[in-house]
Amino acid sequence: MRLNPLLLLATLLFAPQLFSQSNAESELVIRGDVLGSSVSIKISGLLPNKPAYLLPAFGNGGSNYLVSLSGDSNDFLTVDLSLATGGTYFQGTAQSNGNWNLNKFLPNAASLLDNPLYFQAFSRGATNGPDMFQKFSNLLVMTPNRSERWQTLPNAPETAALSASVVLETALAGGPKSLMICGGGPVLLTDASNPYSTTDKAWIYDCLREEFTLAGGTMQTSRAFHNAVRLQDGKVLVIGGITGPFGSGNSHYTMTLDSAEIYNPATGNWTTVAPMNEHRAGATANLLPDGRVLVAGGTPGNSSNQLSDIGDILGTARKTTEIYNPATNTWTAGPNLPEYKAGAGSLNLSDGRILIAGGITHTFIFGIAIPDFAGKLTIYDPTTGSFGNTTSMRAKRALFGLTELTDGKVFMAGGGGGDVFNIGPIRNCEVWNPVTGNCTSTQSLTSDSAFPSCVTLADGRAMVLGGANGSLDDPLPIANTWYFNPVTNTITSGPQLPQEHAGGTAAVTCKMDVVVIGGETGNGLATNKATSVSF
Repeated sequence: MRLNPLLLLATLLFAPQLFSQSNAESELVIRGDVLGSSVSIKISGLLPNKPAYLLPAFGNGGSNYLVSLSGDSNDFLTVDLSLATGGTYFQGTAQSNGNWNLNKFLPNAASLLDNPLYFQAFSRGATNGPDMFQKFSNLLVMTPNRSERWQTLPNAPETAALSASVVLETALAGGPKSLMICGGGPVLLTDASNPYSTTDKAWIYDCLREEFTLAGGTMQTSRAFHNAVRLQDGKVLVIGGITGPFGSGNSHYTMTLDSAEIYNPATGNWTTVAPMNEHRAGATANLLPDGRVLVAGGTPGNSSNQLSDIGDILGTARKTTEIYNPATNTWTAGPNLPEYKAGAGSLNLSDGRILIAGGITHTFIFGIAIPDFAGKLTIYDPTTGSFGNTTSMRAKRALFGLTELTDGKVFMAGGGGGDVFNIGPIRNCEVWNPVTGNCTSTQSLTSDSAFPSCVTLADGRAMVLGGANGSLDDPLPIANTWYFNPVTNTITSGPQLPQEHAGGTAAVTCKMDVVVIGGETGNGLATNKATSVSF
């Protein structure tokens, strides 16, 4: 086999969709797809110190050519040999740990834009016989792009806002390899004038193949405004939320849930587990280092566990917490939060602690609940099983975006804020410093934004994506994006999304692109549109 680098660079892209590689034993990740820039190729799990090959292709037929050489029916290729037969492939030797890393240049050719190229790698373990070719990798799809340009992805199987999402698999090279999204509703907020139908479906985005599939089965209970947590055994715990529709005319409502269920990705089955001690929608849920799950706050809705509009959240938030133990399938009471919280933000910090901030809260005056936005940030320490290091945020907020920066600080953006007399989306941003325990203000977004998404980019900046302005009971989704630079403490505008997204899913994948999926869009309804941007 011969490497022709000029031909490879000239043809580095094209191809339709291919079948899954069922014999995949190694992992292929390519970071970077911007024309005229460097591409980092990382392959893990190859035969140590043995010859390795990486094949690009722009055909979708697959090939049994290697089978004809080795006689092993498992040696089929998912990619075809449209480029390899012309001498276009990479050859090298895996390191002693089975890794093979390459850096290549992607030519700046307009004809390559948006035309997928498919890659697959494998090892050569022997000169002949069934051990000749081994450790075949997954199929990887690269779709070349321009920097900071949004690129259309396939549509998700469901239209949904207020879904829950988790990283289902993490690549050996780091970053999400697949995302699981479950549940959701037709819009961001329930409304007594309209039925709110929640979905019982779940779907998976394969970051390496750039495609969606429906997860096996359906949830035992349809739900939105709920939580999902990946457990240490790879299963997914889904908790609480709201389910609907119920009611009629101008008296539609949803019911808040205490139920929980577990999805097993190995079997595609959903199993009901023990219910929580309390009904909770809009709670936070975080995995503890010992494998248990901390669920905090949320709202039960009204006294009948009904939630018809945002008014049923005001004055009903909980300050209680509970902890699920998957080993015993039991819930036990945890420590109380320092204030009532529903619609708060939470993060598993890199040091093992859990941050819970903001939310919708209330205080009592003469026994009457007075709604407000929460202004406290608190830290749960799993080693002590208690909350501490509580500090005041620079702005009270709920339903906001937050992300941990590379230096351990936490950036918080937008959300709903104000007071009972003047509530609505806000544009304020701030940073929490784990060393000082204090929050400091940054520049503000150029637009109010509740329900935004927020991620940390590979270069250390944070990116705020979409959200909604208008009012909290009538949100108007927006297409704005912004960058926060922690070095200069400044916020600048980013590329406009191709359509508005609020209350959807956003993530930086193992390929280092940013994907945005679902949420409510500009027509006031949930969308199944998905898009990605490269840097």
